[in-house]
Amino acid sequence: MKSIPATLQTTYANLLQAHVNRPVFAFEGAPFTRKLGNKTYWYANHRTAPGAPLKQRYLGIDSEEMRTRIDKMQTQRQGQADFRSYTSGLVALLRAGGITGPDRKTGPMLRTLANSGAFRLGAVLVGTHAFRHYDLTLGTHLSETSGWATQTDDIDIAGFEKHAIAVPDSVDPDLAKQLEKLGFKPELTLNRKPSTSWILADASYAIDFLTPSVRDEEGPVEMPALKMWAQGLHFLDFLIADPIDAVTPYMEGLLVRIPLPERYAVHKLIISQRRKSGSAKAKKDLEQARAIIWAMAEDRPYEIHKAVADADAKGPAWRKALDKALDLEIFPDHPTPSGDSSEFLGRAKTIGAPVRLRIAGTALAVLFGGDQGTLAIANANRSVIEALFRRQFRRQPGPDILIGSYDVPDLS
Repeated sequence: MKSIPATLQTTYANLLQAHVNRPVFAFEGAPFTRKLGNKTYWYANHRTAPGAPLKQRYLGIDSEEMRTRIDKMQTQRQGQADFRSYTSGLVALLRAGGITGPDRKTGPMLRTLANSGAFRLGAVLVGTHAFRHYDLTLGTHLSETSGWATQTDDIDIAGFEKHAIAVPDSVDPDLAKQLEKLGFKPELTLNRKPSTSWILADASYAIDFLTPSVRDEEGPVEMPALKMWAQGLHFLDFLIADPIDAVTPYMEGLLVRIPLPERYAVHKLIISQRRKSGSAKAKKDLEQARAIIWAMAEDRPYEIHKAVADADAKGPAWRKALDKALDLEIFPDHPTPSGDSSEFLGRAKTIGAPVRLRIAGTALAVLFGGDQGTLAIANANRSVIEALFRRQFRRQPGPDILIGSYDVPDLS
């Protein structure tokens, strides 16, 4: 998997930092807090137009990071023209380095969503358009390894219903009106149910609004902060918990929110098992999941391990889906010594790709006795070793699975 050069990763980090520290809007007076229930929220006064009355705008939930951000907003305000010049230059450097941005159809859509305040108010970009941001987030060209898995038209926007209700603020300018200006209209639905999808007149492009469903039926749910209806879906709460900031390399950059990459990957594994086996969408889910897991396995394996454990804790339906998605198809050849003869090798396939299996001789000795593991021991206990490999991969998936003596207590 090809890494993005360090210079481009630094450029993106500077771009993201500039957007995160940018004032959300030119507020008047000092920001202030309000307590709702057991949480504290930051607000500021704002005029939507010269001479217009002041309107209270929501900034975010109180936290040390938010207080630091507000301090910077007050002490380091940067003119909008200077900001755009600086960030546009960084985006140009990324594009010159081979980083692609959204096409001319998708870019304006994301810009409309960002400018309306949708991401500030809790919306999260999900689906393939979120996946495209993980190249820069993880510093790896995922799109090159996943190929067609990045091809899509529709934009998927998700958010929590409870957050949309708790925050007494809403998108401005009105998101529905802005979408109508771009040629979108609500998709017609059966039984007069509220539409959760907006489509272009020629039906070539859609924006779908989604929310986690806590009900048995996955029906439409109102999202007051976005002034939209969203389709309730099971398993979505896991995906959009604790989202992160990202910047879309379009114009001066667009600050969006995307799921944690490890949660995106594990969610895709689960969703792939809900689709028809062998379908194009199921294959695409697995392609994207594998690209992220393989990228994180080398230097960020703990995050993947934790995401799998968090999904397992959700209940038997989650565990069953992951069991199927992470099952190893182990090839029937016998283990062979590696170059240094202290490890024994096997081969497997999973998530549509080959996996290298290794068990240390010291682990064989711990498991089956003797001063040192041998090839004979490995061959004689093949079924037990295969079970260990399945357990290890299930805990911490990756393209190269090594079982050392220190892993045995956790796997036994």
